[in-house]
Amino acid sequence: MPFLTHNAWLPAFLPLLAGTLIFVLAAFQRQNKALAMGLSLMGTVLALLASLGLLFSRMTQPETLLHGKFRWLTTGSFDLTIGWSVDNLSAMMLVVVTFVSLLVQIYSAEYMAHEEGVPRYYGALSLFTFSMLLLVLADNLLVLYMGWELVGICSYLLIGFFTFKPEAAAAAKKAFIVNRIGDFGFLLGILILFYMTQSLEFHAVTEAVAAGKLPGILLAVACLLLFCGPIGKSAQFPLHVWLPDAMEGPTPVSALIHAATMVAAGVYMVAKLMPLFAQATSPLFGSFLVLDAIAWIGGITAILAAAIAVTQNDIKRVLAYSTVSQLGFMMMAMGMYQPVMEAGHLHGIVPLGYTAGLFHLLTHAFFKAMLFLCSGSVIHAVHSNDMREMGGLRKYMPITALTCLIGTASISGFPFLTAGFWSKDEILLSMWEAHSPLFWLAAIAATLTSFYMFRLYFMTFEGSYRGHHEAQSIHDPGWLMKGPLLILAIPSVVAGFIGTPWTPPALHIHGFLHFSGHAAEKGHEAVAVAGLNPIVVGVSLTVFLLGLGLAWAMYSAQPKIKPESLAQRFQPLYQTSLNRFYFDEAYLLFVRLGVMGGARISYFIDKYLIDGLLVNGVGLFTIGSSETLKYSQSGRVAYYALAVVGVLVVLVLAFIWLGLGKVGV
Repeated sequence: MPFLTHNAWLPAFLPLLAGTLIFVLAAFQRQNKALAMGLSLMGTVLALLASLGLLFSRMTQPETLLHGKFRWLTTGSFDLTIGWSVDNLSAMMLVVVTFVSLLVQIYSAEYMAHEEGVPRYYGALSLFTFSMLLLVLADNLLVLYMGWELVGICSYLLIGFFTFKPEAAAAAKKAFIVNRIGDFGFLLGILILFYMTQSLEFHAVTEAVAAGKLPGILLAVACLLLFCGPIGKSAQFPLHVWLPDAMEGPTPVSALIHAATMVAAGVYMVAKLMPLFAQATSPLFGSFLVLDAIAWIGGITAILAAAIAVTQNDIKRVLAYSTVSQLGFMMMAMGMYQPVMEAGHLHGIVPLGYTAGLFHLLTHAFFKAMLFLCSGSVIHAVHSNDMREMGGLRKYMPITALTCLIGTASISGFPFLTAGFWSKDEILLSMWEAHSPLFWLAAIAATLTSFYMFRLYFMTFEGSYRGHHEAQSIHDPGWLMKGPLLILAIPSVVAGFIGTPWTPPALHIHGFLHFSGHAAEKGHEAVAVAGLNPIVVGVSLTVFLLGLGLAWAMYSAQPKIKPESLAQRFQPLYQTSLNRFYFDEAYLLFVRLGVMGGARISYFIDKYLIDGLLVNGVGLFTIGSSETLKYSQSGRVAYYALAVVGVLVVLVLAFIWLGLGKVGV
């Protein structure tokens, strides 16, 4: 397919064209829902077909270079270029983004049927898809940053879509502002790399770093600043607070944000820049500072978000914190490495978790999109987000219940039969191979994952109905909503089989996504034994059963343990988790203190320095001077004559004194 290989930018261009047409037509008062939906779906379908073509090309002709660029601006001797490049990683992500986006748009056709502003919704969805595809196709840091910021802008528009809801407006602003913090660090990192290497292209920057153009400490600082971007976009500690509130947008938007676009951008960026991060050592702080930071921030995020999710009662909030936790798992995997020593010197690293993190990103996109769409079907039926007002819905919504159970089993790591088991098992193996203490932290987080996800399933679909909505009117949605659920259920199970020990090498994810750095082949061999380590498999099975058993004992139709009694017994811990460890309150207090302190300083400067000293001081000085000088302008000739005589007397005395001084008298 020569046309595609020479026009690899098409997957991004088509949604851009669709979104632009939708907004142009809306500007001319053509508020046609069907037209907007049709344009958006057509653009995404064509983008998916083009993405599949590029993926097939990479699989069959891996030596073919899918790359292009054009000059945008020339500044002195430096050219700013807009370029695109398709490697195996970006080809995989193109398919994931367009596939999930298409299903979300189909689902939205029924879910948003009675909402106002549907053309605006579909236009923003198309631009959101374009932004993520632009980011994926980027061949340099400039284009990556452009896509990065456009993703943030589109998320702001979609999270705040319900303009009549103050909560949605507040959530949109919160997401935008929190991400600005991380993006500022990201931009500083890009500027440092550009200043030191005089290039923004990925391969050129990596080669310049390998050639020693950046001192170790400066490279470490630049990479840590770059990682600030993923801390924000992928909702890592301490900038994780925006993502749970993003659920205020339409549920299909939540599915897209949490599965294939915004939060995936951070993990993708870390993977894309891994050749750079892998070289970021600092003699001042020790070896591989950046990878250690990535791993530990991911570990803290995974356990923290899981500990919060176990007490939440809003179905979408539970899923939101599960996303934060799973992103933490991916970051932990990205930070796993093993030093390679030759003749007593550090030669490079074995990236033990690189492919595992990307594998989990792939499987997570499918089952998390399905789980959010399941929650949308439930909310659509019972008109409530609160799981305490649900229960017994399996009888009324069998297809939604089945797909939710599949998603729950997959994210919890149901052994051998789900995609989530294989990808999470590889993450645990990478930590085991790295001898990292994070292995046990990840095991605890995995136990909590199994618990809170089966808690969600039991509270929603088992037992008796506890809601206020008429039970007999509750039913599965139409096929426009059920269809995407059933389609997503398939990869939620089978996608994991591209990473099993018995998968043919030609189809194995490790053969397709391998790290091209030092000791890459050794790293490939180390991680490819995922399902064969009995200790890791035993831990995976144990944590799954432990979480499931505890959830069943507390939230099944006939619970053995009363959740209320446990909450009462461990009241401080329960309240801390329920209130999300008080992060929002702490940040609000910090902002208020900062704003109030800044306001007081500004008031003092404005009142006493600017107004008091400069403005009023100059005025008072002018008035005082004029008051003093006005007596010299009395208008009487006698006073003027006296002044002249006085001046002459002073001058004569001065000359006499100077003359006597010269003759030595």
